[in-house]
Amino acid sequence: MTWIGVVPVLPGGGHGAAHLDALVLAAIGDADFVFTHVDHRGPVAVTAVSAHVTGEPVAELLGAPVSTPDSADSPGARAAVGARDRTDGRCIRFPGQGALTGTHPAAEVVARSAIERVVGIGVPVAPTDPVETLGFLRPVCRDGELVLLVEPAVGGVLRPAESENPHECCGGAH
Repeated sequence: MTWIGVVPVLPGGGHGAAHLDALVLAAIGDADFVFTHVDHRGPVAVTAVSAHVTGEPVAELLGAPVSTPDSADSPGARAAVGARDRTDGRCIRFPGQGALTGTHPAAEVVARSAIERVVGIGVPVAPTDPVETLGFLRPVCRDGELVLLVEPAVGGVLRPAESENPHECCGGAH
């Protein structure tokens, strides 16, 4: 198994997009973990993708060359390192993801998936606190762990801080 990273070339030749999860997941087949990253180190921020591929590594993905953590310093290589070390990235595929529909105690979210910790935004989270997944979870890498950020919701439950279909601002102009 190998960590890879890439800056995808999107339809129309652009780099980066607000919501490219579906495109990435369709293009990356045999991977148990897939992350998106925003690399701000260049003159223009770019969206990079990293994956822990379980099959043969590919030379090109999504119209761009693939990097590995030991490649030269590039957004793709930095993405692969950030995901591997759990220091950067938003996870769009992870083991146990499909089992987390409905409402589960926070401890069960951790026990049934690759998520290592459930962290409340502005609230403490007890192992028995109910997490209403709404069928969608996007944990993030933080301090070497895969962390699900949650916030309080009506009815005494916690919900993921990121929703599956966030609204577009400004009429989708950006």
